[in-house]
Parts: sequence; structure tokens; C-alpha cells
Amino acid sequence: MMNATLAKVTQLKTSYATIQLGAAKADGRLTLTEHLLHFEALNKQLNLGSYAIKRDTIARVERCTAKAAGIIPIGNTGIKITTTDKHCLEFIIAEPDAWLQSLQASH
Repeated sequence: MMNATLAKVTQLKTSYATIQLGAAKADGRLTLTEHLLHFEALNKQLNLGSYAIKRDTIARVERCTAKAAGIIPIGNTGIKITTTDKHCLEFIIAEPDAWLQSLQASH
């Protein structure tokens, strides 16, 4: 259902990304549109997500550390998104600074 919706809107940015949920991770596609940030996991069997975040509910965007097993730092290619209701999502992604700039442009 969400993919049909995304096909009808202009995608400002899209890239493969890995969502970090504690020790759990899932590869997928992160897509930014004018009004939405959407993550769709490639492996549906893991049940780690389809997330749709309205851009006007993003309170903060910052760099974070990519972690193995949820605790061991393995790189600095992460971004952390905090919503206005204090929900946090972390993504490991190529070109995190470009994503930060694109996401912060709406603030």
C-alpha cells in the first residue's frame, strides 16, 4: 500500500539503509519525499519495519554511531531521528551528512 503511495509523490532522496533497533538490524530502502520519510525493510519475515514518519513530526536529526550487536561501535555512518513524541530511529546509511542536510532543510 505504501509503495503505491510513494510512486505517486516526488522522491527527493532515496538510498539503501540499515535500521538499527538495539541489537536487531534490517536492510531496506530509505526514501525522503516533501512530506514523509519512509523506511521499508527488504526482508519482511524479520518484521523490522515499514516506518513512515511525517517530516513535520521530526524534532531532531543528528549523527550517531553504527553499532554491532547494538553496543560495539563500528563506524560513524549513522543518523538518529527523534520525533516530536520522543520516538527514536537510527539508520546506517551512505552519505549521512547529505541525509542530515536534506532532513534538516525542513526545520
